[in-house]
Amino acid sequence: MTTAVAMSGAQFDALPYEEGRRWELVDGELIAVSSTTLLHQLIMQRILYSLIAYFSSNPGEGLVASDVEFALGEDFRVRPDVLVLLGEHAESVDPERVPIPGAPDIAVEVISPSERAFESQQKVAAYLRFGTREVWQIYPKSKSAVIHHGATSITLHGGEQITTKLLPGFSLEVHSLFRS
Repeated sequence: MTTAVAMSGAQFDALPYEEGRRWELVDGELIAVSSTTLLHQLIMQRILYSLIAYFSSNPGEGLVASDVEFALGEDFRVRPDVLVLLGEHAESVDPERVPIPGAPDIAVEVISPSERAFESQQKVAAYLRFGTREVWQIYPKSKSAVIHHGATSITLHGGEQITTKLLPGFSLEVHSLFRS
C-alpha cells in the first residue's frame, strides 16, 4: 500500500531518518515503499551475484550495489533494488554521500505485488529521462523481465537471456531468477 504527499526534493532530504521505513519521491509525490518479500530479496540476490561475478571478471568496468538513494532531479529521489555504475561514473561517485546526485547507468526494479503499475512506469520514465541508460523491471508474478533502453523495450521469459551492450559478455537467464 502506498500513500502520496506532494513535496520538494529539499523537503524530502530533510525528513528525519526512521529505522525500517523506506520512502521515494516520484515527481514530487512522497511514496511509502513497502517491505520486500523473501522472494523479492532472493531475486535481488541472484541479480547482485551475477553482476558481482561479472565485475569481478572485469575489474575497473564499474560497480554494483543495492538499495542506494539517487537524486535524479529536484522532485525525484529513488532507490533502485539493484544499480550499476559504469567506468568513470562509478569512480566519480562519493561512496559516503546520500543521495547520489544523478542517475545510475542501469537501474533494476523488482516489481512487488503491492506496487501500482502507474508508479512503476512513472519511475521507468524518470530514470530514462534523467540519464539511466537501461532499466530492468523484473516481474515475479509473470516470471518475466522487461528491459527498457531509450524509447524501446523488450520482454523476456523463461530461458531467454538478459544481455546488454553496456556489459559485454554478461548474460543472465530469466528463469534462473525465479527458481525455488
